[in-house]
Amino acid sequence: SRIDNVKWEGELQYEYTRKKDDGAPDADTSNTLKFRLEPTATVNDHWKVKARLDADWLLKEDNGDDGKVTLKRAYAAGHYGITDINAGVIPYKSEQSVVFDSELSGASVTVGKDQTLSGTLLAGRSRKIDVVSNVQGVNLNWKPTDEFKGVAEYYRASVNGDYNNIWGIGATYNFAKTAALNAGYWKNTTKDDSDTNRAWNVQLSYRGAEPENMHSFGFYAAYRRLGSMVAFKPNFDATESGEKGWEVGGDYTFAKNVVGTLKYFNGRRLSDDVKAHTYYGSLEYFF
Repeated sequence: SRIDNVKWEGELQYEYTRKKDDGAPDADTSNTLKFRLEPTATVNDHWKVKARLDADWLLKEDNGDDGKVTLKRAYAAGHYGITDINAGVIPYKSEQSVVFDSELSGASVTVGKDQTLSGTLLAGRSRKIDVVSNVQGVNLNWKPTDEFKGVAEYYRASVNGDYNNIWGIGATYNFAKTAALNAGYWKNTTKDDSDTNRAWNVQLSYRGAEPENMHSFGFYAAYRRLGSMVAFKPNFDATESGEKGWEVGGDYTFAKNVVGTLKYFNGRRLSDDVKAHTYYGSLEYFF
């Protein structure tokens, strides 16, 4: 039956964030409970339809974020040999999540999936608060061995009607399947402000929690510098766009499909050099 063609996955997640900038009278804290559903419907041998539905409950106010279930993603995903096609409200993650790690309305085509050399073309629109940006981009991956990957990428993104040209390079090296080192550098060549037009990221990771394996764990240490005219929509939980500094964290699987995460950021705001601290914790139940 057609009902059998639909697979449901999801999670219940509790998130706590506490952010304190030097000089601010109080810390900014949030307690959020998120319920997420991710259905996947098989259309035929080549196409699937995927979606994501999120509902947030703000525990501090004891009410919903906006009282609605939000459709975050809805797209058709096609697979032909070494070519993948996504079209609709799609997820997209740039190299190391620095420039972009969110959803956009548009399409992406990846050619050479799981090959030594692969490339992705991207075009669409992204919304950040009330600002809508047009985004086009290309991402090239070179993976000569299982241990090493090199990436070069370019994005053309509009902000308030002005287009920005963002170039980036990154690399990842895996050590004995238990540790990984990645690093990257990005620059917005359209802007002259050195506080906002550059970004870099260096992270050393050891293992990582696997939801299906109880007692699995991981931890990492990173230094990030996220210029606001390069890191448009990153997703690091602790380090935000417009900040630089050290971030450390870890995760642990308490029971099958129950994962806890802790992160801490210690750094400064790029705009005024004010010290900033962020504490982040989450507990996720996957199903």
